[in-house]
Amino acid sequence: MKINYRKSTKFILLLISTLIIASVSAATYYSLTMTSTIEVYESDVYFVVGSDNNTKGLLVTLGNKNTTTTLTGLRAYPNASFTYTDPVRVRNNGSSSVQLRLAPETDPSGNAADFVYIKFLLNATSAGDRKWLNYTSDGSSWTNPSGPTSWTTTGIAAAAEWPIVVMTKANATATASNTVTIGITIDVD
Repeated sequence: MKINYRKSTKFILLLISTLIIASVSAATYYSLTMTSTIEVYESDVYFVVGSDNNTKGLLVTLGNKNTTTTLTGLRAYPNASFTYTDPVRVRNNGSSSVQLRLAPETDPSGNAADFVYIKFLLNATSAGDRKWLNYTSDGSSWTNPSGPTSWTTTGIAAAAEWPIVVMTKANATATASNTVTIGITIDVD
């Protein structure tokens, strides 16, 4: 019996090459699988109507589960600051304190020419924890906050409520009935 070494050598080299490619491919391509179960919880932090509701045209409307709110009828007066000290509050109904911050959600839509500023304040119990979100106008366009405020340092304690103060000012030549709409978020950690 005559053995053809040349064919055997080619076959062995082919077999070794195939094994190397298969092992490299196996080491390179693999996948992981994860299954998640997500449960719906009630929010421990939500909005409640403040004492300024129905004052000077303000109407506070709470959304489903009080996790959204709309403030309509807010006023701004020419060349005068006007403040709503307690239009809406953030309440922590949980069992431990949480950190809060204000964040811009939407750019102001509406007339920038008639406004000087619109400010939102998370009115924490200590002055160092109070956080401002300021929208200012140069008379032709809005300057938005660069990002969210920093987180409160002390947090809002369980069963506590902090008002969101709204401060407005129209420019001296503002005309009645011009409006602007601004959306903000209150982040909870």
